[in-house]
Amino acid sequence: MDLTPNDEQIAFQTATTDWCREHMALEAARDRPDGLWDQLEAMGLPRLTAPEANGGLALDHATEALVFAELGRFLAPIGLLSSAVANRWFAEPFDGKVALALTVEEPGPLRVLDPVDSAAVLLLQPGSVRVFDIPDRFLNQMTRQQHVTAHRPTIDLSTMQSEQGWATTAVWTEDDVRPPLHLQLLAAAYAVGCADAARDMAADYARLREQFDRPIGWFQALKHMCSDMAVRAAAARSQLYYAACALDENAADAAFHVAAAKRLADQGALDNGRANIQVHGGIGMTDEAAAHLPLKRAHLLQFIAPAAREALLA
Repeated sequence: MDLTPNDEQIAFQTATTDWCREHMALEAARDRPDGLWDQLEAMGLPRLTAPEANGGLALDHATEALVFAELGRFLAPIGLLSSAVANRWFAEPFDGKVALALTVEEPGPLRVLDPVDSAAVLLLQPGSVRVFDIPDRFLNQMTRQQHVTAHRPTIDLSTMQSEQGWATTAVWTEDDVRPPLHLQLLAAAYAVGCADAARDMAADYARLREQFDRPIGWFQALKHMCSDMAVRAAAARSQLYYAACALDENAADAAFHVAAAKRLADQGALDNGRANIQVHGGIGMTDEAAAHLPLKRAHLLQFIAPAAREALLA
């Protein structure tokens, strides 16, 4: 198993980073421009691993994990996670965004993440994923102000949510252990991106902010905090790479490695997000600073395909 990204994978990763920096800055996560999803579709990002017959690029999970970690660094829409899984595992291509429902017990309402302009909703269940059509298609014609009224923000203010009641029968169902692992892997990649973003924000601020005529990064206490952030991000990214390769090879222990990647990534994103705010000091507690954005996204990602205790201890 080769864990070193090749030239083609690095090219995908670099192109994604450059595009996100120009079109999807982290600081503007709460006010994304209209038409962003169309741009993401044009880049092929929701169909990286989808079969070519469905208009996908048929890439491996290792390449996709690299790309999604960069998307996570810029707090890309949550709908990319569910859209990528739906396009990969269902024979019928989906026209538009697929929202993500958090796991609930039937027949309760689904809590749907990123519902605006979505054509369907993906729900993760043990050993399968289910996709429901959206009956209220007229919602897609609503104005932005009407969407604000119809949907509520999550703790991550860049992600809207809604509650929707559904019939117990899904339009599409895939009984396979791989789609849930795929969603868990991509959610882990997003969390790795959050950990990276918080680390970079803290290091940049430590070089910029001065106290006693010196950058605060000069002081040992801040050096240790930033070093710990770098170690957490590196450990989570290493496990993400291994898990992606294990999933590509259909390894017998792939489920364990994906669960471990999710647990490490979630914890790294949370710890780095908190440390980033601490490095920023007083301004890090304010809404005008962007330091709180990766932390809030990290809290939301904890609820998406969390690592089961049984998978980690098996």
